[in-house]
Amino acid sequence: MTAQPGNLAALVDGVALPEEEARDLWKRFSEWMGEHRGDMAGFAKASGFAQITPEYRGGRAVLVAYTKEPPPAPPPKKPAGKGSGAGRGGGGRKGGGGKR
Repeated sequence: MTAQPGNLAALVDGVALPEEEARDLWKRFSEWMGEHRGDMAGFAKASGFAQITPEYRGGRAVLVAYTKEPPPAPPPKKPAGKGSGAGRGGGGRKGGGGKR
């Protein structure tokens, strides 16, 4: 794989690695994945990480690694216009309220 300088990056515990170290990590990751298809957990363990995953950020391929458990992902945002139904007649029963 040939890439222009700066196209590959790596973060370990949120800290960017120098370009040469990032390229070395990518090289080892690529070789591992070629031999152990889909085994990111195995590479992470063999390399001393708790987790590693490739991502695409700002036009760059970034390996994101953690030496301990990563922080939890933020909860998903609700799409605009979808909600609890408040303002649409509220809760309660349909059909009015008379005696039964």
